[in-house]
Amino acid sequence: MYFSRVRIRPDIYKSSQLARVLEGNVYGCHQLLWDLFPEQDKRTFLYREEIAREQIGPSPAVRGEPLYYVVSQNKPIELEGSLFKVESKEYDPRLANGLCLQFDCRVNPVVSRQGKKHDVAMDAQLQFLASLIKSHGLDVSLPAKTDKGIYKRLLLEKGGAALEAELSELLAGDRYYAERLGQISGLADKLEWAIKACVDQALTSWMIKQGERCGFTLLSGDDGLPKLQNSTYAWHGLQQKAVKKGEKSGFSSVDFTGELQITDAEKFRQTLFTGLGRAKAFGCGLLMVRRL
Repeated sequence: MYFSRVRIRPDIYKSSQLARVLEGNVYGCHQLLWDLFPEQDKRTFLYREEIAREQIGPSPAVRGEPLYYVVSQNKPIELEGSLFKVESKEYDPRLANGLCLQFDCRVNPVVSRQGKKHDVAMDAQLQFLASLIKSHGLDVSLPAKTDKGIYKRLLLEKGGAALEAELSELLAGDRYYAERLGQISGLADKLEWAIKACVDQALTSWMIKQGERCGFTLLSGDDGLPKLQNSTYAWHGLQQKAVKKGEKSGFSSVDFTGELQITDAEKFRQTLFTGLGRAKAFGCGLLMVRRL
């Protein structure tokens, strides 16, 4: 296996329209990186996109161009006149059960319901709002077609003091969000923070399940909470697929950072090589680790 740092050559990036082409275009990035493996018919690499300035530091030669970390079975080939500058090294991490690591990853977390895949964050919001609607007897007021906006509007209009009391109790019992109660005023703000708390719990549960399957467990802090943070939830549209299907197409991604302990070194090794979760062809799944 190989671990590579791939940069778009700054002179090319600066003097072309490439920045506009690549901005938000995960499908285009995927195709460009595949050109580094000209003899492969199937994708056997993982990658993660970063911003060069944030990874390398300030320098006249470093701008806001993207930088890619790539894990691959074969060494990327930097052809003459290549768009990319490639730095590669062999990747054979020394792992053992009990080893503790700090990690970063960008993943596409999904959950299965009735045979269909659903975005974990969106699913958690809908399930939470639907449960509030039902527990407060507001389901009889729902129209035939519902969505998150309709749920929230109905709760804010008719939930009243009972809903506000329930949300206050929920937030007070959440160790991540309890301290925010003193800064929150009004039903609308409490509902938004309760939704955030629900989504955080769903994402943490998803990551814990991934660990059970992939040979690691999340470490906990002195407060007993998992050492895990999520950020940068984003939706990535895939226009190329949408045109073919005639419908909206894309995927969501979430960035995780935290600390873990290896429970099965061989499973964890395979996870480093093959990735975590779905949408691996579009920059998700690469687990970046380093010793604590």
